[in-house]
Amino acid sequence: MTTELEGREKSKRGGEASKTKEVTFKCKFCERSKPLGEMVVLNRYFPPIVTCRDCEKKMR
Repeated sequence: MTTELEGREKSKRGGEASKTKEVTFKCKFCERSKPLGEMVVLNRYFPPIVTCRDCEKKMR
């Protein structure tokens, strides 16, 4: 009986993992939605600015 429960729990977990969504943010400069991995924080400004990598390269 415990093996049946464990099997059900594993299948539920697997189903939830496939439903995850990618986190996206909108760049304040180009107004495009980008994934979290492409966002960078510019600490040389106060307050720090969050922007995408493309805009960060343009601002150098």
